[in-house]
Amino acid sequence: MSNNKPVQIILDLKSNDDGSDRKPHGHHGSCRPHVVICPGYGNKDFPFPNAEDLTVRALTRLKKKQADAKAAQAEGGEINTDGIGSKSSKGQRPFDTAGSGHSHEHITGACAGDSWDGLSKDQTFVPGMPNLGQIPKPAAVIAQSKRARENGIDGTLFVAAGGLRELLEDGKYDAIVAERFDDLVDKVNWARDNMGPKYQRAVESLSSQLSKLREVYLGALPRVLDGLRAQNPGVGEGRLIEAAVEVLDEELKQIISVLRIWTDAFGQQRGGSYKQLDAVVFAVEQAFLLFEGNDPSQPLSNDVTTRLKNRVFGVGDTFVARFSGEGPATLPGTRGPVRAHALEVPHDERHFITLMLVLYMHEFRHDVFHDVEGMGEELTAVVSKAIMQAAGKGELKLTREHVNIGKQRVPLANLLTKMYADTIGEVDADVSGGVLLAGPAFLYNMLMTFSAFNSRRRGVFNQRQLLRTSSFYEMEENANGQMALSFLPHPPDYIRAHIVAAALDEIGMPDEAKQCRLLADQAVGWKVPEFITWDDVNGTKGRPTIKIPVEDIKRAAPFVARALIRTPLESLGKVSTGEVIYWTPKSEAKAQMLAEMMMDGEAQLPTDKGDIHVTHVIAAASLAYWGLCKSGTQPRDGAAVIEATALKMIDQVRNAFETRKAALEAEAARVAEAAKADAAKNLAPPAGDGTGEGGDGESGDGGEGGDGSVDSDAGDPSAETGPDGAGPVAGGPGAEEPQS
Repeated sequence: MSNNKPVQIILDLKSNDDGSDRKPHGHHGSCRPHVVICPGYGNKDFPFPNAEDLTVRALTRLKKKQADAKAAQAEGGEINTDGIGSKSSKGQRPFDTAGSGHSHEHITGACAGDSWDGLSKDQTFVPGMPNLGQIPKPAAVIAQSKRARENGIDGTLFVAAGGLRELLEDGKYDAIVAERFDDLVDKVNWARDNMGPKYQRAVESLSSQLSKLREVYLGALPRVLDGLRAQNPGVGEGRLIEAAVEVLDEELKQIISVLRIWTDAFGQQRGGSYKQLDAVVFAVEQAFLLFEGNDPSQPLSNDVTTRLKNRVFGVGDTFVARFSGEGPATLPGTRGPVRAHALEVPHDERHFITLMLVLYMHEFRHDVFHDVEGMGEELTAVVSKAIMQAAGKGELKLTREHVNIGKQRVPLANLLTKMYADTIGEVDADVSGGVLLAGPAFLYNMLMTFSAFNSRRRGVFNQRQLLRTSSFYEMEENANGQMALSFLPHPPDYIRAHIVAAALDEIGMPDEAKQCRLLADQAVGWKVPEFITWDDVNGTKGRPTIKIPVEDIKRAAPFVARALIRTPLESLGKVSTGEVIYWTPKSEAKAQMLAEMMMDGEAQLPTDKGDIHVTHVIAAASLAYWGLCKSGTQPRDGAAVIEATALKMIDQVRNAFETRKAALEAEAARVAEAAKADAAKNLAPPAGDGTGEGGDGESGDGGEGGDGSVDSDAGDPSAETGPDGAGPVAGGPGAEEPQS
């Protein structure tokens, strides 16, 4: 495109939240290590290359390394003289196997003139054949020599020795492959034998992926090694093997690293050293069950529950978690290779995990967003329509009609809509995950977490601005020469706080909403910016800075929050999210009660306050930490007290859930057995009129899982027995309907 030709920027409103730009170690910008979604890559199975294709790709990679190394040599780099010519630094060996923690160096082949451009994927590499060609077929039967006929000694020794040598070579490759995959396979095998039935689909999927990967690796390794031998004559076999392993590891790095998320989760579960992960998994599983309306004592109305059950959940409430250097993050099970959602939990949260569990309600919502068919696209359309209609009717009064992007003038309403559409995944997770499942606790947790992350290098008291007010965008040229604009998925922290405040207003908590706004202003340094800015993520010269007035983003936030909470969704069976999950005043009262208990170090849950769900406990943990800090308690001491009491409370909720679930399953089995006996009785010769009616055999919700809660009000019609975090219970005393 000519630099003199004006560039036309287009704003499409499709959902960009497919996770493709938020892989680990992706963009710098707003995809920070601690706030990154680690999605799968959209396939049920990874597109594994076959051994031939992998060999071609690996050797192509080696060729590029050769060119890079030559370029480095031309610039004055040092080249060793071991026959491979690898650039070496700081005394490291030129080849270190992947995962060793050393940097991988380049290969400069001694036979630099050898060309691999014409390499065909159908070409067969045979170990030991210098021409790398097909095994020639004998032209005719060859007669034996006189000595062989007289002595009875033929070439069997050589054939046997050669065969044994090849067997030993095969074993050598097996050992290399075993080093890479045996540990992963062992963890999967343990999970098959020790984890519950709902995990077995994930286990079998993972086992299949690893088996394919191992087969491809084993098939490609000797072929790549033959290519290296031909290009590097005289180089020791050990060095060549290291180089072959390195390049294969690089080719398969993405596949292995993603599969390792699940295998590490199984391994950490097996080790038993990370009990905190049980609390993480239980919290998100319970959130999903609440979302489905599953409560054994008092479910949602039959109408809502029926419609939810007609939805297609790709994975449902199956979660695994691991401690790692990434996260907090989620890899939705429908977006990756296995049938379980994976949660990345940072190691640095291990000793105060209950303070951070509120954030995993946000992560849980990402899984729902991708798990429910069509939800992402529908929410994008719903929010876009809400903003444009409000602006068109004059309900959303903007400070100006147009803004400039470089030299191009665009309608502000359209640009606002585009920004919210591109960031819909994060905005929805804040509102429908954080606020509707944890209430005001989410605002406190989000603000102090953002502030902590943004000040890790300099410290809170040396960081003047604790919330970000800028982010990044991308532009991609289409076939017509137009530039399609996309905002990166994470909105700047400051406006996220105001979106959360709008959601608190929408659920009837204006005082908490006001405090959220004031705390956000405090964290940004009390000097509220006039604009939120976005710059080109690649730093492309000449790309403009996009500026949207802060006041207009704030004015649009209530329309966005209302649309997310109140709009009936086809993807949810024509019910709104607010009809399914909702944080009521009674929910908040229970969280505040539990927070006071935690601050006093009391862990025994009360038996006279109605159902207590895990969402109440995790919200209370954030409130209690805030309260102890406000009371002058040293933060480390306060966190330790809360961690101990909150984990005990979660254990009590889990025990109550498992007891109730076991009772329901036993009752369902009893009813099924009775029905079976009635059916057998009806098959007997009729003694009366022959109708054989034996009742309808209904058993309520039977074997449904349900949410974990401590229920002490059975039989008390005035008690609140509905699932607070799961939304209002339709009908019955004490039920609270969400305000329209």
